Amino acid sequence: MISAFEKEGMSAGCRHGINMKFVVIGAGKIGATLSEQLVEEGHSVIAVDSNPEAVKKLLNSQDIMCIEGNGATAGVQIDAGVKGSDMLIATTAHDELNMVCCMLGRQLGAKKTICRVRNPEYLDQIDIIKNQLGLALIINPELYTAQEIVNGLVFPTASRLEVFGKGKVEMVELKLSEGSPFIGLTLAEIYKRLKLKFLICAVQREHGIFIPTGDFVLHADDRINIAATHSDIERFFRENGLVKTKIKSVMIVGGGRIGFYLAKQLSAMGMRVKVIEKDYNRCTELCDEIPKATIIHGDGTDQELLLDEGIRDVDAFVALSGLDEENIIMSLYAKNNSEAKTITKINRDSYVDMARMLGLDTLVMPKLLTTATILSYVRSLENASSESRIESLYHLIGNQVEAIEFNIKEAIPGLTGVPLKDIKIKKDILICAIIKKRQVIIPSGNDTIELDNSVIIVTKDQRFSELRDILE
Repeated sequence: MISAFEKEGMSAGCRHGINMKFVVIGAGKIGATLSEQLVEEGHSVIAVDSNPEAVKKLLNSQDIMCIEGNGATAGVQIDAGVKGSDMLIATTAHDELNMVCCMLGRQLGAKKTICRVRNPEYLDQIDIIKNQLGLALIINPELYTAQEIVNGLVFPTASRLEVFGKGKVEMVELKLSEGSPFIGLTLAEIYKRLKLKFLICAVQREHGIFIPTGDFVLHADDRINIAATHSDIERFFRENGLVKTKIKSVMIVGGGRIGFYLAKQLSAMGMRVKVIEKDYNRCTELCDEIPKATIIHGDGTDQELLLDEGIRDVDAFVALSGLDEENIIMSLYAKNNSEAKTITKINRDSYVDMARMLGLDTLVMPKLLTTATILSYVRSLENASSESRIESLYHLIGNQVEAIEFNIKEAIPGLTGVPLKDIKIKKDILICAIIKKRQVIIPSGNDTIELDNSVIIVTKDQRFSELRDILE
């Protein structure tokens, strides 16, 4: 009998150079995005969903095998080739169903399982669930999104902030306005003028994306990514005239799981939080769960309500409804009627460019945050026995640039102990930081990479699973 993965390999193996075999249960936004990314990285994927429309949509959009059926049944999992799989990932909308899928998958022979668990009620027992079910990883898209928004509020003028080396290095994204003092200067001139330890490691311009060298000249409206320590990024913002008052008050429209996680975190940080939610019963629940937050029963698309609740006076506005169109409209209203930093949740890729054209710079996409977390784990498995290990991975600039943190476990010929100026690195790759215990080095040509260091690279159009891959 030919297994599902053997059939898949007959049609796709030669094209994709398959490394690992995955069964993804759930063909919704998370599952579909994950399947697409895994196939692009050269893996074999078989998707399972009980919804015929979801299966049909995935079959029409991706070159993978799909099975219609209940992923929590042994027969369906056997048909999907779980016994020969490297990993089963359960991403349905139901936590309990995902747990059953993973438990069954382990019994049927899946080497590892990843489970999507979103319900806040399970948050305090995540470790117990993970250990008892033998899960490799638990993913929570809503929690990841809330944390991404919290990070985005640290620097109000930045579009995005990512953290590396357990907080030792930060990477922020911002758009250069017409009045920026850096426009028309090369990066080398900027570094010399500021005398700060930072690196501009990726630039998005209207007609392209660049991993810049020292002679790169910045233009107005460039979207740049900067790597440095928190204190040096703060100094960079001051020098660029981008310092704003810290966020003290936040208005959130949407009291779902993301809104709950976000309001709880912000309240714990001492911020004044107001949540607007149209479902009365949900408002009652939020009042009990987040007593420090103000909960308003109402429609966040009602402009008069937003004005009455003080949208003109808040420091930040976050649109988290279930509809992208509503979030975009509410964010535009907030942008035009207040000085608030505006953050917009979007699910559809096709809306990203439009939202940016409308001036909405800070966008969050739960499916991409979740996919990056899983891909980081998958790549760490690929190089488990190599000299370097992936610690974290982020997608930047609309998923077109990757920032990857590696930990050096063993000597790498041609890389460790060699001055960076003497290392031959592939095109469009930049080593933007080296972490040596507690010391953060924004590297020059004379710096070296040593054992036990963490190294952060930025790369365009590459998918690295180990650090040695950056060498020519």
